[in-house]
Amino acid sequence: MKVFRIIYPILAFVLFFSCENKDVVADLEADNSKLSQLYAEMETYAQNRACVGDDCKVMEIGAQACGGPSGFLIYSLSKVDEKVLIEKVKAYTDFQRKMNIKYKGKRDEPCALLLVPNVDCVNGLCTAK
Repeated sequence: MKVFRIIYPILAFVLFFSCENKDVVADLEADNSKLSQLYAEMETYAQNRACVGDDCKVMEIGAQACGGPSGFLIYSLSKVDEKVLIEKVKAYTDFQRKMNIKYKGKRDEPCALLLVPNVDCVNGLCTAK
């Protein structure tokens, strides 16, 4: 009988955290899917990089858990409405920042110091130098 008094609390503890872990994994998968969708929308919107002269720009995107952007987006100012692009980048960055807080220590994400790329119009396309 004493054995059951020890086993039941341990079993309840394991089952509780096992279910909680499954919920975290399911939430993480859903949030990663949403983050990918936001990234795709942003990237698709800025994909036309045709340029003339000084049309090329670069914008920080995302938020690393350790600080700083998670990347950069090169775009042509003459091919996108910059206000719309800023809204899309903000949605992506804010969501990634929320994920960093929500899943602190539960996501395997590299931390790196990223340098802002220099961009130029090369052969009619915005390109990183």
